[in-house]
Amino acid sequence: MNKLQIKLAKYFQNNNIYKILVISLFAVFIILGLYFSLFAPVEKEPAMQAIEGYDEDVLIIDDIYVGQRDIPKFDIEVSKLDPQLFEVKDSQVYYPDAKFGIDVSEHQGEIDWEKVKESGIDFVMIRSGFRGYSRGRINPDSCFEENIKGATNAGLKVGVYFFSQALTTAEAEEEAAQVLESIRGYDITYPIVFDWEPVDAENARTNGADGELITDCAAAFCKKITKAGYQAGVYFNKSQAYEFYNLEKLAQYDFWLAEYQLVPSLYYDFDMWQYSCEGRLNGIETNVDVNISFKDYSK
Repeated sequence: MNKLQIKLAKYFQNNNIYKILVISLFAVFIILGLYFSLFAPVEKEPAMQAIEGYDEDVLIIDDIYVGQRDIPKFDIEVSKLDPQLFEVKDSQVYYPDAKFGIDVSEHQGEIDWEKVKESGIDFVMIRSGFRGYSRGRINPDSCFEENIKGATNAGLKVGVYFFSQALTTAEAEEEAAQVLESIRGYDITYPIVFDWEPVDAENARTNGADGELITDCAAAFCKKITKAGYQAGVYFNKSQAYEFYNLEKLAQYDFWLAEYQLVPSLYYDFDMWQYSCEGRLNGIETNVDVNISFKDYSK
């Protein structure tokens, strides 16, 4: 022992009160430590931690064009298309085993369907009619009869679409009835599609229509088409898919996506893709919408 330790030992031997005080302090520290370890409340980690930016109705995805974004979480099939397999040749986009097609209306004017067929087209979607956006009257497409006869005579597979401005399920069913009447006697292989789009006009009767209402209209249209024995579908762009329609309520029908890119990026599954409105083909003097069908409806 050094001198300091000897002095301290003698000090405590001669001063019992200090020894008692030191021992008491140690006892207090020990008792407090036991209390806080056994009885004091402890903040526990939560059993599950939510991913930042995620809840039961939203998914966070990596969009190849806009980066990370959140989208509605629908209980439907997701797209299994491989972005690496899309190719561009002579201004046309190709994907393995996919079919190449166009969609037309009276805006294309007179069409030489034999030349269109020779251009390598497999199918055509033809507008049957449209509902006016101001008064809401149903109008047949002035070139429908000419187009469907010409396309089928040229050996092309045919589908039909109706440009809707329905505001009630009754109006949507009325539109479906117009289509069914117009295709009587024709071989329709591809889907019959509900095409509802917002109109940028002050006097549009559909201004302010919400997605829940139009989802119900789409379902009513498709239900009537399906009941008649045809394949029904819904046309939309990516904004409508994520911000307007409830796709889960329409999942039993086929989806036709409009996205003007070289590779489609919709997270959910779809059957046809309209990738440009500026196609040029022999037999058509105007620009025309061009499409790919990932589903072979001819089988």
